[in-house]
Amino acid sequence: MDIPLGCFSRPWAAFEFDETLAGIAAAGFDHFGFLGLNHDQPSLNDDGSAIPEAEATVLAALERHGLAPAILVSTVLLDAPPEAGLARLHGLVDQAVRFNVRVILEQGHGRPENYDRYFDLMRAAAPYAAEHGITIAVKPHGGLTTTGADCLAAVQRVNHPGYRLCYDPGNLLYYAGEDPVQALHSFAPYVAAMCIKDEVGGQGGSVTVSPGDGDVDFPTIFRILNDHGYAGPSIVETLGAGGSRASGDAGEGQDTLETVNQEAVRAYNYLRSLLGSI
Repeated sequence: MDIPLGCFSRPWAAFEFDETLAGIAAAGFDHFGFLGLNHDQPSLNDDGSAIPEAEATVLAALERHGLAPAILVSTVLLDAPPEAGLARLHGLVDQAVRFNVRVILEQGHGRPENYDRYFDLMRAAAPYAAEHGITIAVKPHGGLTTTGADCLAAVQRVNHPGYRLCYDPGNLLYYAGEDPVQALHSFAPYVAAMCIKDEVGGQGGSVTVSPGDGDVDFPTIFRILNDHGYAGPSIVETLGAGGSRASGDAGEGQDTLETVNQEAVRAYNYLRSLLGSI
């Protein structure tokens, strides 16, 4: 099974941006996802508006480490006039085009009183995304995408190819205590991207787990995705280390850069071996 495989920056959040990219590349990954900001990383605007110097710096750093950007993250604006929320999403699509990214990760919404506004916004934004070759992909994240049924209902409610799913099996366990394999059977045709996340402990458990070490049945999951012709970016979001220490010296029980990098190597070897068998 040949899919773009990478890491989000989240496990390296306590370290430098260059250290993050070096660790991801040294582990064997060749794609990068924007989720978790290193303290020295040039910031990108939440509304997607261009900051040429910052964007050039980020892209140059990725190129230097041989990493291709794969996923950008959306921030939805609902407590504002609809035209402002739509302008923000259009700006994020434009930013994705500049980064040559095909997927914008959407994380849903948690306030039921805003669900109708959320779906109105996604229905308005999806055509613009699709016209530019971009998919807005919502992930299981509590709220309106707590369960697999919620995720399927969200995609069907928007009903446009510019709005699809980012499958996150660990989050289905964490937020809903739901078997991610059974959930996948219902919405596999709509999956455009994947957050590779393991989990232990069921609902409310821990996602500080490297892929293959927890309760997620990744072999079955990838076989199902392969059967549906899945070829989207698949980006590791969490590892069994990382994001737990403040910048500066590591204290007792806190993760070092070496520990996080070692977990990244383990994750890459596990996933590459698994995908090679499918």
